[in-house]
Amino acid sequence: MMQVSDRLLANRYGKALFLAAVEKNEEDRVLRELGQAACMAAEPAMGAYLKNPRVSGAEKKKKIEEALGGKAGALTLRFLCLLIDKKRWTLLPLMAAGLAKLNLEKKNMARAVVSSARPLPADAAETLRKRLNGFSGKTVELDMKQAPELIGGIVVRIGDWVLDGSLRGRLERMKEALSNGN
Repeated sequence: MMQVSDRLLANRYGKALFLAAVEKNEEDRVLRELGQAACMAAEPAMGAYLKNPRVSGAEKKKKIEEALGGKAGALTLRFLCLLIDKKRWTLLPLMAAGLAKLNLEKKNMARAVVSSARPLPADAAETLRKRLNGFSGKTVELDMKQAPELIGGIVVRIGDWVLDGSLRGRLERMKEALSNGN
């Protein structure tokens, strides 16, 4: 389980990498490569290998370089090696997510997670995206998810902001209002 200190540390590492990538105008590339490394590390066999204290840091670094197949740039490889040296490899998924968020902020974009009971028609999704653009002042990307437990309506999450327009949410708020009225 991740602790608050892990999140803070992951944010610091991610921000440092992002600033270095911006300096070299490689933020999109580094983001893509870090995502690939995080997926690779999530594989059970690779994850166990990289967490094994009996495997030397040099062997781990070699394994990462081989697994990435020479596709990763120097900046990304140096960063991944630093994570191994500092024994911070387990924070890689948090760092990758933080880096993606910083990259979106730099581009004045935001990602909205939209959950709905049934798939939204394309025109409704486009209308929602335009309204969220106006609300947030950013270009919004929609990440559509299906959640049948909502019964009807949608729930939109942009960062820390949540709009619950679901039937389930309305029923819960009605239940709370009625119970507080007694």
